[in-house]
Amino acid sequence: METPIDKPSRRPSRGQRVILIIAMVCLLPLAAALMFRYVWTLPTVPSLGEVVTPQAFPYEQLLDLTGKPLVHEAVTDGWLMVYAAPGACDTACQQALYLTRQSRTAQGKGSMRLERLWVITDATEPAAELIAAHPDLILARPLALESVIGLGGIKGSPRYIHLVDRRGQIVMRYSDTPEPMKFIKEVGRLIKF
Repeated sequence: METPIDKPSRRPSRGQRVILIIAMVCLLPLAAALMFRYVWTLPTVPSLGEVVTPQAFPYEQLLDLTGKPLVHEAVTDGWLMVYAAPGACDTACQQALYLTRQSRTAQGKGSMRLERLWVITDATEPAAELIAAHPDLILARPLALESVIGLGGIKGSPRYIHLVDRRGQIVMRYSDTPEPMKFIKEVGRLIKF
């Protein structure tokens, strides 16, 4: 006849409980990571601009309005928004320049990391009122139009706002009429890097 003392206990011992707790603590982050990866995926937000294959911005092919060549360090040690358009600057050009100014201003303290450059693609002189409205805008002309043809804004070609990173590489291209709030927010996220 069996006595109650001889029956094996169904409850885990204290040592087994400790091992079980340690195993759960170690496996919980893995289980959470797998759940977030495969079950609760976050929706991806499409970029407003087009990511381009990084290519060097042609600083050496640009002259400032005094005729001196632009040097990357002289222009900016941060990010650069580039807009190429004729000097006559129609309404669409003025709106794009205004948008670049607003997006720079909206960055607050981060605005010091972002500069603006207008590549004037013809011999027309920009209006004095326009230049006065954009005091932080850097103006430049190309040595030859062929060197900046990829920037757009030449004789009826589409115009773009290009974003150049700190290394001097063109990394993003935006339409010259993006949705303003989305553009400002996206530029703000990009220049943090």
